[in-house]
Parts: sequence; C-alpha cells; structure tokens
Amino acid sequence: MDDDNSCLFRSIGYVLERDVSKASILRKVIANAIAEDPITYDDVTLGKPREQYIEWIQKDASWGGAIELSIFSKYFSIEIDSIDVQTGRVDRFGEGLYPERVFILYSGIHYDALAMSPIEDGPMEFDQTRFPINDESVFKAAQSIATVLRQSHQYTDVTNFTLKCQQCKKGLVGEKDAQMHASSTGHTHFVEYE
Repeated sequence: MDDDNSCLFRSIGYVLERDVSKASILRKVIANAIAEDPITYDDVTLGKPREQYIEWIQKDASWGGAIELSIFSKYFSIEIDSIDVQTGRVDRFGEGLYPERVFILYSGIHYDALAMSPIEDGPMEFDQTRFPINDESVFKAAQSIATVLRQSHQYTDVTNFTLKCQQCKKGLVGEKDAQMHASSTGHTHFVEYE
C-alpha cells in the first residue's frame, strides 16, 4: 500500500473489495458509523469530540486504527486480524463472530494488506484475501510473514522514533509527541528521520 495516511483504508479496500481507490468511501463508512452510534463512539472513546472526529477522519491526511478496524469488521461482517510486525501481537476484530477473516500487517506507522497468490508475481486478480476462520495454516503463514519482517527490522518503534513536522520543521520523538503536536497545531505531515 502507498505510504500515506490512507494506508489502512487502502489495505481494507484491497482485502475486502479488491480496490485500493475506495479510501474516501471507506472514510465515510467510518464517519457514518460513528454518527449513528453516540453511545459506543463517545468523546472519551474517540479521544476528541465526536463531531470533530467525524470531520477529521474524512480527511485524506487522517490515519486510522483500532476504532476503524472494529467498525469495518462489523460493517463487512468479517474478522479482521491485524498483526503487529514489531511484537507479533495479533488484534482480532470481530473474533468469533464471522466465518471468514482477512489479514493486515501493522508496522508501527503503516498498514499493508496480506494476500495469497497461487503463483509468484502473479496478477493481483489471482490474489486470495478472504480465508475461512478455521484455516490455521493461513494464520500461521501470516504470522510467519510478520516474523520475517520483524527479523529484518521492517517496522517503526513508535515510542522512540524521531519525526520532523513537514509544516513547521519541529522535531518530535515518538507517537505521543506527534499526536500532541497534531492536536495542538493541526499539522499532520510528518517524516521520520534519524
């Protein structure tokens, strides 16, 4: 998936609808779900006022995470397994509720779709992205991919990485700094630097 703030939406678009261009449509799915359920998605859960979150999540520069994955699981009636490359942790959204699942990888600041192809470098039309929930061999293969990526350090340590705001050039350390800076300034364009 492109390395932009829409990588989660592109990944979900690919694994569920085989279309990475539906990010703006999927953002509206999130906005509508939050608007329709003020009890589940209150200000505390969202980390900001609901109306502000609804407006924010529809912008191309806004990133998604667990809240959005939970909504997508319900909306598409499928389990979504998000595998954290750094730790190997698997977050299962919709666990035990649906007969199929999809997999995405999370590398600390980026999401990617996982697909199985019957032939190496085969056309994307051949990719399989939905799997029976009881197929443990696919689950183990997905975990193996995360292990290989972890061993080659293909993740970002979000607690200790250094960023620079592209808008004001301020240096930041870790995800919390970046979130606080974005919240206080409205700036959302960061680059990692060493």
